[in-house]
Amino acid sequence: MEKLTRKEGRQSTERAALEEFLDGQWWGVLTMGCVERRDGRTRPLAVPTLFVRHEDRILMHGSTGAGAMGANAAATSAAFCVTAMDALVVAHSTFDSSVHYRSAVLYGDLQAARREERAMLLDRFSDLLLPGRTAEVRGMTPKEIAATNVVAMPITDGDWVYKVNDSPVKEPDEDTDVWAGTVPFVVNYGTPHRASWSSAELPDSVRTLVATGRPSAVSSAPV
Repeated sequence: MEKLTRKEGRQSTERAALEEFLDGQWWGVLTMGCVERRDGRTRPLAVPTLFVRHEDRILMHGSTGAGAMGANAAATSAAFCVTAMDALVVAHSTFDSSVHYRSAVLYGDLQAARREERAMLLDRFSDLLLPGRTAEVRGMTPKEIAATNVVAMPITDGDWVYKVNDSPVKEPDEDTDVWAGTVPFVVNYGTPHRASWSSAELPDSVRTLVATGRPSAVSSAPV
């Protein structure tokens, strides 16, 4: 893992803590250096994307014709950032106000999945997002598999940074009678809405997902 040069106390060095955090998130941003766009201009490239952690890799997927997620993604150096906002920190002054958050940045060379492992990885991707769903629907067709690339970034020790800011609200060094505390951010699943053309009952995969929730936010004690 990389070492922070500022506020080192926010850094977690435990690989297990990093993996637990990644397993509780779905959304990240893949960032590459400057690349040539179709209009001929060279620009930085950032791609917001769904992801899952599968063993020691981050998995992402996209169209085989896409620039960042396509067939040319292999061996491209990139960074992948995941952030969770857990609470707004309302301090005695705006200067001392902040947020509680967790964030991870991983660095590495992207790896395009081999054609023969795409189907397995795409099923794994789906079941990590919505456990049990692949058993409820038809399998992907050869045409769908051919049109979908899977891109992986290895989770390599020495090439990641995981930070946590959950410090208490700073006590003021001046007289004040203002309220200070934390306002938690809470993310929950709502009531599923059936598509207008669907007549099926709610499947077990969705029912379980809504019932169990996902650890996408850390609860903060009320103040």
